[in-house]
Amino acid sequence: MIFKHIYFTFFLTLILIFASCTEIIDVDINSMQNQIVVEANIGLNEQASVRLSRTVKIDNAGDMPRVSAAKIKLTDSDNNSEILTETTLAGNYISLNMKGKAKQTYKIEVISDNNTITSLSTIPNKVPIDSFTVSRSIYPGGGPSVSPSVPADFFEIKLKFTDPVNEKNYYHMLLYVNGLPQTGNYIYDDRLTNGNQMESLMLIYNPLMKAGDIIQVEMRCVDKSVYDYFSSLRSAGGPGGSSPTNPYTNLKGGLLGYFSAHTVERKEFVVK
Repeated sequence: MIFKHIYFTFFLTLILIFASCTEIIDVDINSMQNQIVVEANIGLNEQASVRLSRTVKIDNAGDMPRVSAAKIKLTDSDNNSEILTETTLAGNYISLNMKGKAKQTYKIEVISDNNTITSLSTIPNKVPIDSFTVSRSIYPGGGPSVSPSVPADFFEIKLKFTDPVNEKNYYHMLLYVNGLPQTGNYIYDDRLTNGNQMESLMLIYNPLMKAGDIIQVEMRCVDKSVYDYFSSLRSAGGPGGSSPTNPYTNLKGGLLGYFSAHTVERKEFVVK
């Protein structure tokens, strides 16, 4: 599971940080099994969804257990609110009435086992996708196969979009194959490209892909707190990281997870 891997990395990071301190600190890794992990999202014109799970012992190979019977309240900046409903899948909660609106700030409040976790996130302006292309190559950037004996098992997915001028923007790309999320931390800001056309390149290596399989890309415009969260995951030990750091979170009262209010645009490609 992707998020179990992320938080396993987080625990290892904590060990490295504490080990580098002058003062000796006794860290009980197993005590971290009681931490609630919040994965909360509300997309433009879409229902809010929240998944709650709980960390397990670092040597436990199973999935993180879901957290049921929590009270989750969603409130927007117009003071509309709703108590989210738990679905038939334990630990998954959705809004039935409220959907994401542009420029709205949302507050989420999670109450479980006498613990309260809150967070704020704002849906920014939407930046549309200019173009979406998928090509196969024998290796990244290597071009198509010229012989049946040389498989082209890499899929290169490119999104192009034009960053608005005089506006700070942050982007988060998600990649799916047949509805299943793929690994990769694709985040961008416009610090060096403000007002220019930008390109996101994503890669899939999968020799088992066949005709009819669906590659889906989801482009999100996010606020700075969400960008900082995914950027810190990379710094904490993911691809492109340097020295270990404590992953950032935009949650208050919780250590693990995030709340993302964002725009949504999706593109699909059917493998031939």
